[in-house]
Amino acid sequence: MSRGMTGAGSCPFRLFQFRIDPLRTCCRPKLSPEFKNGFWVESGQTDFDNTQGYGDWMPHIHPDGALYYFDSKRRIYTDADLSVEDELEIINYYAERLLRQAREKAGFPCNTCELVLERIDIHRVGYYFVEPGKRCILWLTAVPSWTITRNLERVQSYAQLKYAMEAEYWTHCMFFPNNWTLTVIALAELEKMILHAIADSITSTTSVIPFDQEELAKMLDLTDRLKGGIDEPFLHSKCIVARFMGDFALAKFFNFCGQPGARLNSDQAIFNKQKPRHSVFIQIVSLCLFCAPCNYAEELDGIWVDKMINRVLWRQFIAKLNDDWCSLALTATVVLNANVAFLTLVVDDAVPRTFSYISAMTSVGVVILGLILVRQNQRKDQNSAEHANVLLTRMSHPVFGTESLAIIYSLPYALLMWSMVFFVIAFACMVFRSATPVTQSAFSAIGGLVCVFVFWTVWTTRAASERKDPPGLNS
Repeated sequence: MSRGMTGAGSCPFRLFQFRIDPLRTCCRPKLSPEFKNGFWVESGQTDFDNTQGYGDWMPHIHPDGALYYFDSKRRIYTDADLSVEDELEIINYYAERLLRQAREKAGFPCNTCELVLERIDIHRVGYYFVEPGKRCILWLTAVPSWTITRNLERVQSYAQLKYAMEAEYWTHCMFFPNNWTLTVIALAELEKMILHAIADSITSTTSVIPFDQEELAKMLDLTDRLKGGIDEPFLHSKCIVARFMGDFALAKFFNFCGQPGARLNSDQAIFNKQKPRHSVFIQIVSLCLFCAPCNYAEELDGIWVDKMINRVLWRQFIAKLNDDWCSLALTATVVLNANVAFLTLVVDDAVPRTFSYISAMTSVGVVILGLILVRQNQRKDQNSAEHANVLLTRMSHPVFGTESLAIIYSLPYALLMWSMVFFVIAFACMVFRSATPVTQSAFSAIGGLVCVFVFWTVWTTRAASERKDPPGLNS
């Protein structure tokens, strides 16, 4: 990090190395200048294109709408507002400085590299170089690996950084699409990756592909449509290909593609081979909540492997949760109505009325929790992998992991079960306190038979789900 020139207002600038952030849009958001008054449109004006250049800097419009500038002689990009004189002076100064340092640095591929400059804030300017032939980005000085690895653990060699660098390169191509050529080879490579991903997602239930089959089919259709327009001057096709290529490269990086112990299945842990064990706490709570927390904890462990979210599995999990909670809330309203009707039959009997009150309150709890959780999951960003990873990280405990989240997710189901249990107890109290012996005997016989069927079903299904798959049946 070094001190630079003194810009407007005698403010010292610092030069920063930065990588591309794929979560932002084409360029950093900027505020539009405020003008209280309009202007006059001249009579006969027909030219409304933005062709205002600044020296060798020529404006380009990204398909998303962002404005950036490209210097074709020096192969430099920037999204700074060069219409501001001080901004233009700062960018030109650092461009010359970085290019001079690149030429002086032995072994640096300055003849083939492109340079990107960005005004980060009032005191900082960021940069990186791009080497198109190697599909990577680079800097003039050494940088820590964590600036590239996106907090991925156990990245210890250059070979492991290959696909991370390729993802950064394709993100750069997506942000600045005007100066690279979309080739038939690149399009064919993307098509074959999509076809392989489709086959993998069809034949495997534990695919590591970050897209579902419907999304892959749409991606393949887009790729097919691009074949006839490779030579067209439009930038849109380049952005599409670069975005898809970057997503596949990033998935390869997170799954340690080409490395010993590469992740081949979505539920395969490569950092910790031991299967997560449930704590005594959640096991005790599960006994009170009809084993639902342990089931949800196992699902979350299969989705959040090595503290990395599987986007497809997470979306399927959230969709299933929403459906389950809506169904539970509907069933809870039926039980609530049954309790209201039942209370009219036991006006003078305190014991069944007490259990019926408890059943009604737990039914109300199911409806309230279901509405809250469904509403929370219907947020726009809820299905994104980034939001899911943030949620699981915040809810994760060093000892209990994601067990607290599993307990929260299980509450609507568990409360509905308790509501039905208390309703059955209230009904049984009414029968044994007021019905005839014949009615009591018939109720006891049928009730006992129903209990046997319920416990037999629960025991059989749990034993089947916990049984390991025989060899040769693993997907």
